[in-house]
Amino acid sequence: MGRYLGSVCKLCRRVNEKLFLKGERCDIKCTLDKRKKKAGGKTSRFPSKQSEYGKRLREKQKTRFSAFLNETQFHNYYKQAKKMAGSPGPNLLYLLETRLDNVVRRMGFAQSIIGARQLVSHGNIKVNNRNLRVPAYRVRIGDKIVLNDKLKENAALKRWFGNYTKAPTWLTVNKENFSGEVVSLPTRQDISYPVDETLIVELYSR
Repeated sequence: MGRYLGSVCKLCRRVNEKLFLKGERCDIKCTLDKRKKKAGGKTSRFPSKQSEYGKRLREKQKTRFSAFLNETQFHNYYKQAKKMAGSPGPNLLYLLETRLDNVVRRMGFAQSIIGARQLVSHGNIKVNNRNLRVPAYRVRIGDKIVLNDKLKENAALKRWFGNYTKAPTWLTVNKENFSGEVVSLPTRQDISYPVDETLIVELYSR
């Protein structure tokens, strides 16, 4: 998904669920809501009854689209999760949650994973006082993350960041300095991906 250039709304329609890839715009102007209104409550043209394989595939695709990764990247994360101690499902979500682009999003510097990845890849994020352009960087306890000074006066970002209240407990955020710190590692309850990871494990175990 790193090279996906199509409409992100199509990704939401594929899994028939809001993935908030456009941030707050998904609450205000969502194609799924429009389709639901026109179709009398139905948002999918496919039968509501899915096969067991279809359920597992949908859960994997939902997770992959939410992280905005391509199939190879996502599968590599799963293989890495299998090598770690513990269950591969929670390990997979942990690896996705601690990516730098996701942490930037969860701190409120960006409305969506796409915006957060753009901030990182354009060199607008500093980690421990050095510019880091690697969205896949895995954060560690004690990492200090700061927004580039030139963006601190951006009116849209200031409005969004000022009203943002969803930062998780494993991160601290300083709204005055546009900075944050990783104070602990996320638990399963802290994961921002609303998915059933056991279905992903079952899919890849076939």
